[in-house]
This record gives sequence, C-alpha cells and structure tokens, in this order.
Amino acid sequence: MLRIVILSISISFLFSSCKSYFAVNKTDTQYYKIDKRLDSIESSKLDSIIAPYKSQLDSKMNEVIGYAEYMNKQRPESTLGNWVADVIADKAAEITGQKIDFAVQNYGGLRISEIPKGPVTLGKIYELMPFQNFVTIVTANGDVTRQFFERMADYGGWPISKGVKYKIKEGKPVDIVINGKPFDPNGTYKIALPDYVANGGDKCFFFNDQKKYITDKLIRDVLIEAVKEANAKGKPVEAKIEGRVVKI
Repeated sequence: MLRIVILSISISFLFSSCKSYFAVNKTDTQYYKIDKRLDSIESSKLDSIIAPYKSQLDSKMNEVIGYAEYMNKQRPESTLGNWVADVIADKAAEITGQKIDFAVQNYGGLRISEIPKGPVTLGKIYELMPFQNFVTIVTANGDVTRQFFERMADYGGWPISKGVKYKIKEGKPVDIVINGKPFDPNGTYKIALPDYVANGGDKCFFFNDQKKYITDKLIRDVLIEAVKEANAKGKPVEAKIEGRVVKI
C-alpha cells in the first residue's frame, strides 16, 4: 500500500532542471523500499513550482563577474590548469598567512575543457568547479611528496602552481624542482590542494597520515574571488604555458 509520496526537485547550477519522483512503501520492518513512479505528480504542476526558483537561479548564474583570455584544459600542462593551481596557491597563503610550497588541482576535478575569451559568468565557474571541495593544506614529508609526484606523472600530469617544474619520463617524474631548488627527499613541503585529494581521493591514499588543515574556503569560491579581483583592476584572468610539466 502506498503510504508516502516523496517529491524530489533538483535544480542544477549546470543544467536547467532535473525532476524525479519516488513512491515509498513502508514495510513491517520499518525499512523503506523506494521505487520510481514517474506519474506521481503532473509535470505541469512541477513546472509551476520550479519556475520562480529557476528564474532567480538563471539570473544569478548569468551574472558577469569578470573577463578572461582563452584558457583550456589539457595534459601535461595547460593554461586553465595553471590558472586554477596558481589561484589555489595564492589564496591558501592568504588564508593561512603561511608560505605554501606549491598547489595542485587534480585533473579530473576541472569539469569543463575551456573558458572562452570574453565575459566570465558566475555559472561558468560553477561549471568548472561544481564540487564542494575545500582548500586544504597538507604538510607532507619527502617520501609522501615523492609519491604524490609519481601519482601525477602516472596520470599524465595534473595542474600545478608556478615555481614547480618536472619532467615525465616513461610515466615517472624526473628532475623535480620546487621553487628553484631540487626536490629534497628529506624535506617537508606544504601543499595546497582540494580536501578530496588530501583525504585520499584519486588514489592519493599516501596523504592519509599526514598533517592537514582544511580551511572553510571552497575552491570554487576562491576562483570566483580571483575573477572579481582581476576585474576590479581592469584585467582579464589569464595564464601561459611555462614548461611546468614536460613529457619527454
């Protein structure tokens, strides 16, 4: 017997709207079995519910917050990746008041292939970074830092901030230089990155036992701030290929 009907309405920042309906049957054991019932509520009624929210959302997401030169995503290095990694590094230092050795954004975390030249809307940054990832600083020893470079090289290169250069040879990192100095296997490095990666995501399990500081700043929000700050100075956001990561 149908006891409860749950209506779930999801309005995405990236798409127009998603609607799903579920009928929930309560069983004697107090569990709830969920079955799809697409005819629970008429579509026209749902559209009338969504309409005012969608209008407000569209208006907000279409707000122009700045301008950009053309930037794209590719491996082993890209303009879009360089820009994102540099923003994370700069903002992490600003938030913590500490020196950050370098910053990394996992390649798969960038969800669009390019930002066209011209106006940048709020919605475009949500498309680029839809996840609720927080800027996180990991204090990593030399062994863990080396494993991180190995992970990035195995993937073909991840966005990494200025001051870092290395080569990928046969899927392995070689000639690693960090802020003008050769990589020190006995050193300690402060790395800014998404909390998803810091907590072991994307096969970065080696960070599990390292000291972490998870800030209250979303990566998406610091990117939005960076666009707005550049716009306040009358400048577009941009980046160049600098030979940070080279495949040989």
